[in-house]
Amino acid sequence: MVVADFISCIFILFHGMMKGTAMVINRAKVLDLLTRINTKFWNLEDDHDSRKRKCLQPLYDVKRIINIYVTLYSTCLSCFALVPLFSKGEVLIYECYRPHWMPYRVLLFLEQLTGVLCTLFTILPVDFLFMSVTTLTRVQYKLLNEELRHIFDAAIDTKDRVVELKQKIRTCAEHHAFLNDFIKRINETFSVTLLVFHLIVLVSMCMEMYRASSVSEWKVLLKPMAYTLMGLFAFTICYCTYSQTLIDEASNVSLSAYFSDWTKSCTAASPLIMIISSAQKEVSITAGGITNIDLKCSLDVSLLIQRGL
Repeated sequence: MVVADFISCIFILFHGMMKGTAMVINRAKVLDLLTRINTKFWNLEDDHDSRKRKCLQPLYDVKRIINIYVTLYSTCLSCFALVPLFSKGEVLIYECYRPHWMPYRVLLFLEQLTGVLCTLFTILPVDFLFMSVTTLTRVQYKLLNEELRHIFDAAIDTKDRVVELKQKIRTCAEHHAFLNDFIKRINETFSVTLLVFHLIVLVSMCMEMYRASSVSEWKVLLKPMAYTLMGLFAFTICYCTYSQTLIDEASNVSLSAYFSDWTKSCTAASPLIMIISSAQKEVSITAGGITNIDLKCSLDVSLLIQRGL
């Protein structure tokens, strides 16, 4: 049990330090992603098309999810930090060695400070960055799909309309190629971080479930259960779910292009073949190029943790 407590504490702190360190190392790649978002993504600020503005709904949804996540995380962090102050005896947040000369409250304050710095200021920003980048990319794919589905709605009765149509299709093809390249850059930026996070979730959550199954008192059981649920929530909601929604939207491009009523102008629609062809390539968010981060991965992790009971 002592070994399990030690490993659990180390992994919790390592989780935060790993994410912060990874973002510092990859700061140039992160800046490149943000620059491309700012300069290359389609902007809808001045577009009053109601169909296109509906594509912005995921941005409002992610704000609500972030608010819920912050509320849950702050509640758990506050409980872990404040419960020892009202407990009987000298209870610490993390299991660690205490020198005989160090007062209890000093060590408790250091643990609280370490917990906040290694989690609140590292874990949450990286989680929110990934959620924001994947959501913005998903919105771009939704806009592209919406544009492709309705690209032949207008009448094609003059040469100027044909030229305009070809230019729109060419713009869509270029934007699709850009988005596919952007997903590759997301993988290059977050791949190693996702792999380490995946391993941390597997090991630490299994360890927490082992701790939970080794005790009978409900007060002792609450802590490992809270760690497990928050870790699984962060991995599933912040990473697997948002990766899956991005993958699903990217997979719809070929369908949107094919069912765009292109028979109205077969000559002008020839560039659509490029879009349909390139859209056949599988789009995925990977962890170290080893495993895909999607809902299937979340289910596998959940089943593995369940077996730990």
